[in-house]
Amino acid sequence: MQRMHGWIGRKDRQPVAMDAVVHRSDGSSSAVQISNLSDQGCRIDGDYGLRIGERLSLTIPSMGDVKAQVRWALPQAAGAQFLIDSDS
Repeated sequence: MQRMHGWIGRKDRQPVAMDAVVHRSDGSSSAVQISNLSDQGCRIDGDYGLRIGERLSLTIPSMGDVKAQVRWALPQAAGAQFLIDSDS
């Protein structure tokens, strides 16, 4: 698995199975499945071609819209770290 340069370990995430929507900078949107979640990030499952370092917005039930950055990516999954306003 490749990870973004400067990778630092993350907090444990809770297993979930929820639908969400990824909004990419090119204006496209995709319905996705979130399979784990913490206050700092989540795992996005599916073949969406997400790239390490890519910034996106996620619409997650009970959280609303959150900005995130892809920290690792595989052909069928990606890990995203939530960004705070000063990171955007």
